[in-house]
Amino acid sequence: MEVFINNQPVSAEPGNTLYILLSRYSLIEKKGIAVAVNNDVIHKGDWNRYVLAENDLLTIIRATQGG
Repeated sequence: MEVFINNQPVSAEPGNTLYILLSRYSLIEKKGIAVAVNNDVIHKGDWNRYVLAENDLLTIIRATQGG
């Protein structure tokens, strides 16, 4: 199946959780990231329970320090 990360298509296996997909891209260890699926923020504690669906739109942002 196909999902979109920041408007870029990526493949995912049916039944994959958000955690599995983020692990695939080495994003689990990153600090300061937030993830929304179809414009709904998914709390980090729910990443392992959130099952992705065909054409889900994931938005991943990372907090940065400014000055």
